[in-house]
Amino acid sequence: MVRILIVPILSIMLLHSFPSYRLMQSYPGFIAGVKNNYILYKDGSKEIFDDKKQKSFNELLKNSDLEDTLKQEYPFGKNSFKQPDYMHDPGRFRNYELLRKMYGSTRGQVEKNLTYIKWMPKTINRTIMVTRINGVDKKLTAISNEFDDLPKEMKKYVAPLGGTFKWRYIKGTHRLSTHSFGIAIDINTQYSDYWRWNKNLKYKNRIPKKIVEIFEKHGFIWGGRWYHYDTMHFEYRPELLVKQRLDIHDLNLLESIIFIFSSWSLL
Repeated sequence: MVRILIVPILSIMLLHSFPSYRLMQSYPGFIAGVKNNYILYKDGSKEIFDDKKQKSFNELLKNSDLEDTLKQEYPFGKNSFKQPDYMHDPGRFRNYELLRKMYGSTRGQVEKNLTYIKWMPKTINRTIMVTRINGVDKKLTAISNEFDDLPKEMKKYVAPLGGTFKWRYIKGTHRLSTHSFGIAIDINTQYSDYWRWNKNLKYKNRIPKKIVEIFEKHGFIWGGRWYHYDTMHFEYRPELLVKQRLDIHDLNLLESIIFIFSSWSLL
């Protein structure tokens, strides 16, 4: 009984106190462990987690270590669907060493890991190309199936799509887009908004909360939660969501555990 109670408590403590464990939980097929400020990969290599360097916002965009990618908390939950805070872009800080190790370091390597899935087969039955690594294809299939069952007025936001895999740089930069790794998807651009289309950077969004919640449930973060918003864009980054899901779903568990121990103390 005690072991059953201790395991979830330890999981929550690790994820809150040691952000590196979020990566371990999110990518168990690639990360073997964490030791002395290093992420240990299953291929025998290792990568420093926190280089301890102070970086400007632009430096974080260009050269994030693994700790930097988790620096900004991703908003989550029923009260989080609002205009993002100033310069708050959780998920835009990316570590390319990790991305290349998992999905491929060249276009050819990435393409070897791509597969085809049917997007909303009961509605538009479009074939799209995504990576199979980390089960991204299966997760997008599950998302597609949920969208197929939505009311007609909701489907217009996700059919047709804007795109999935494409080896390219982020507009205006020399950094690879996550579309290059087959882990990103753009939904219908007709109902989307993008900060570069707005001269004064005023936030704008037309994507319903329900659409966002379905993606997030399966490990995809949303560009509409960024100050530099991109409301069509979703990418697979479960490490940014795992702590938030624990915060919400394990709160009741912790309250139950506390109640049980309190009850025992009264016996």
